[in-house]
Amino acid sequence: MLEYYFMDTLILCLVLLYLLYKLCTKNFDYWERKGVPYIKPQLFFGNCYDIFMFRKSIGLTLADMYNKISGPYFGMWVFNIPHFVAKDPELIKHILVKDFKNFQDRTIASNEEADEISANVLFIMKNPTWKTFRSKMTPVFTSGKIKSMMPLINKIGEDLVAYLTKLSNQSDSIEAKEVSAKYATDVITSCAFGIEGHSFEKEDAPWRSVGRDMFEFTLFNGIRSSSYFFLPKLVDLFKIKFVPPHVTQFMIEAFVKTVDYRKSENSSRNDFIDILIKLQKEGDFEGHKFEGNRVIAQAAQFFLAGFETTSSTVSFALYELCLNKSIQEKVIMEIKTTLEQHGSVTYEAIQDMKYLHKVVQEVLRKYPVLPFLDRTATMDWKIPGTDITIEAGTPVYIPMFALHYDPKYFPNPDVFDPERFTEETINSRPCFSYIPFGGGPRNCIGERFGLIGTKVALVYILSRFEVECSNETPIPIDFEPKTFALASKIGLPMKFIDIKRRPSYAA
Repeated sequence: MLEYYFMDTLILCLVLLYLLYKLCTKNFDYWERKGVPYIKPQLFFGNCYDIFMFRKSIGLTLADMYNKISGPYFGMWVFNIPHFVAKDPELIKHILVKDFKNFQDRTIASNEEADEISANVLFIMKNPTWKTFRSKMTPVFTSGKIKSMMPLINKIGEDLVAYLTKLSNQSDSIEAKEVSAKYATDVITSCAFGIEGHSFEKEDAPWRSVGRDMFEFTLFNGIRSSSYFFLPKLVDLFKIKFVPPHVTQFMIEAFVKTVDYRKSENSSRNDFIDILIKLQKEGDFEGHKFEGNRVIAQAAQFFLAGFETTSSTVSFALYELCLNKSIQEKVIMEIKTTLEQHGSVTYEAIQDMKYLHKVVQEVLRKYPVLPFLDRTATMDWKIPGTDITIEAGTPVYIPMFALHYDPKYFPNPDVFDPERFTEETINSRPCFSYIPFGGGPRNCIGERFGLIGTKVALVYILSRFEVECSNETPIPIDFEPKTFALASKIGLPMKFIDIKRRPSYAA
């Protein structure tokens, strides 16, 4: 009798294992049936084993697959869910611009019950609500609005120089990413929340601590962000928050306190808060309410998106400049000459620094902050020039990091070369081979602000310091696998040499 019991149990286990196997592999013939080239998936994980084991970031994983397939597109799987990957710049142009009506949403989860703040930031928001809010928020980032914020940004630039001056007297190697993060924190809290961040004054400044909690490379942060990008059903089931609850609460309290003060005192500061108050008063959001957490979400996006973009780009720029001294010297000379012409760090002075702009463009080529773009097919779409239909609901990836390192578009891609961005060179390659801020109607709304913030930091630093490699500077960089953004595992330590302390300096 016992023998039959064990036999029945064994058969039941085998049947369950078989059913589990069929469930996990039920879509593994999907791209073959459609005639789309594909990367062979692994059981359960699809093509994302290294990502989910935190062995390799999604940007590098997609780049590996990109280099294995020679055609303009290919198929892959996240678990057993088929994803379409577009390689060809012309095909990418269709997805982002020409056929945007088919790809209006991102794949990332948007669940107001799980996280009301994150569900209402433009990056995550779904159409048609996204379209209404995007049209209302776009004028916030005009050159005129950003120009009015320059005094606020310049104040932080001065704090940055004072902090580096003090630090360079104490240490031979300074963590550039942390310094850049302090600068980005104070710029964004000043411009978005009307608050002094005090990041350079206190190592445990509240806003800097909040930024660390949001972006530090922890297992929990990795699971949370992976769930939002890859497992939206898990987000729905367990109500996982994209932003840690204490971070959300901190931002809500800061925003409400500032708005209440502005309204009671009828005061103005020419910052993002003033613009949001004005939009809220106008109230014309085509039937969508612009109040409560929806207003706060726009300020939160400013912090969440602007913080990592600015701090990463500034620190990677300093890293490349300390490795390429001739380029650094050229940038320093342009900064010095331009500031002599303008007299101070103005919006117009920054715009006149053409070589600095090329340097920042090349930094964003080598180190795109978010190394891939994602979209969801919101309706069936036929791949141009084929009979292959991408069905509604199919997630679509654009491997930005791989494009930026493709030698077809960027010869010797590992070499840092700002001359890739002369007008002639730009015109010689497909326009959608370089997309650090995305493209089309859903491109990065804060591109202008991010570029200005980045350049102002570099101008203030390079007006006073030269950067050099220290014994701790990572060469080459080993990228952190537990984050979607591109980041060095050990940071970016380097030397900051105060030029006023050099014997040859002439005051």
